Amino acid sequence: MNFKEFIRSYQNFPKPDVMFWDFSPLLASPTAFSSAVKEISNYYQLENQGAEITKIAAIEAKGFTMGSALAFSMGLPLQLIRKPGLIPGAVNSQTFVKEYGFGEYQIKANSYTSEDRVLIVYDIMAGSGATRAAIQLIESQGAKVIGCCYVVELEYLKGREQLQGYQLCSLVKIKEAPKLTEEFNETKKAH
Repeated sequence: MNFKEFIRSYQNFPKPDVMFWDFSPLLASPTAFSSAVKEISNYYQLENQGAEITKIAAIEAKGFTMGSALAFSMGLPLQLIRKPGLIPGAVNSQTFVKEYGFGEYQIKANSYTSEDRVLIVYDIMAGSGATRAAIQLIESQGAKVIGCCYVVELEYLKGREQLQGYQLCSLVKIKEAPKLTEEFNETKKAH
């Protein structure tokens, strides 16, 4: 399936000079959503023979959609990586730099053990900041990150280069940033 047909871009959102990539049309299509889950699940089951995944970690918030579907499909526990102040009890925190500012993620303390082999799920890989923060949180509890999967990878931001040593999977690769015009924006709005 050509998943790129279900990805939209919006200029100057959520702030000026930022390109927002939206994968929600994929979620709105039961056929595309189901195919995406199957493709990622099959990829990791084939690639990790002998390196079994024990948990799925989904990054807030859009990663929760694909992460929960994958956890259900693969019969695995789901752990949530959240923004500050949303997890009760003891937490571990990690700050990071993102494409248009700073961020912080938290996980519940003692979510992982040294026996865990974790797949991180997120909607989009722009830069590597969010993913690296998630990796640091998980590995600080002794677990091993098996891989990281995304619906969309913005190759032009070169996030992959900063994640060497981790198995990465993305359904849609955007090689270069689009040069948008007002005409292009109006065309996109009509879709």
